Amino acid sequence: MNMKRFLLILLALIAVGTAVQAQPLERTANQDKYYVRRATHFDDLPVYRHDIIMLGNSLTDGAEWNELLGEPNAKNRGIIGDIIQGLYERMEPILKGQPRKIFILSGVNDVSHGVDGDSIGRVMEKLIVLIKERCPRTEIYVQSMLPFNTDVQMWKLLKDREQVVIDGNRAMEEACKRQGVTWINLYPLFVDKNGKLREDLTNDGLHLLGPGYLIWRDAIIKYVKSGKKHMRPHKPHAPSHGRFMPPHKRPRHYRH
Repeated sequence: MNMKRFLLILLALIAVGTAVQAQPLERTANQDKYYVRRATHFDDLPVYRHDIIMLGNSLTDGAEWNELLGEPNAKNRGIIGDIIQGLYERMEPILKGQPRKIFILSGVNDVSHGVDGDSIGRVMEKLIVLIKERCPRTEIYVQSMLPFNTDVQMWKLLKDREQVVIDGNRAMEEACKRQGVTWINLYPLFVDKNGKLREDLTNDGLHLLGPGYLIWRDAIIKYVKSGKKHMRPHKPHAPSHGRFMPPHKRPRHYRH
């Protein structure tokens, strides 16, 4: 095989590999009408390198993150009813943008679907690996599942599943350690003495009232702000005033 032919074959293989990698992941996790509307909306919204992506289910969906965090580049990518596999399947528009940070909170809907804690840890690790491979410079923060409270409102699919949340959090924390990403344990901030979501932070036993979001914000704000001082924002070039003059040689009337 001559060198020219070898190079043509190599370039073709690289092109095929790139095309396969860029294919959107097929969505199978949820066909709910609201879910599809929001997922297709996110497909069309751009993600940029300085963005902070809040990724998750209804808990993430329920907040105005850019206002809550004081970050114009914070973007909500939460969808009611999502499971961790659903996050995995709708990652392509996010991965293409190579965001600065991704905060993930998911798992309670997996619990309601009968998934055990170890399986939750495994699918979260699969998601982490995908992000690391496609976005090697993105900072990944995995947040624990919050407790729920079936005394406030009966969520039949969550009945007697409190221990699965604890087991799933443990498994996700271990996955974070293996993958070298940041684990944020929110659970202790929201749980009461009976192992349930604090009644003062919810009106349905699962979702958060405003004060709950403030607790969440305070728990993650240092991670949101970290590294910001090292960023180099784009600065437009100063207008030209002719030949450059160093400061020590400029006359007093000179204005740059």
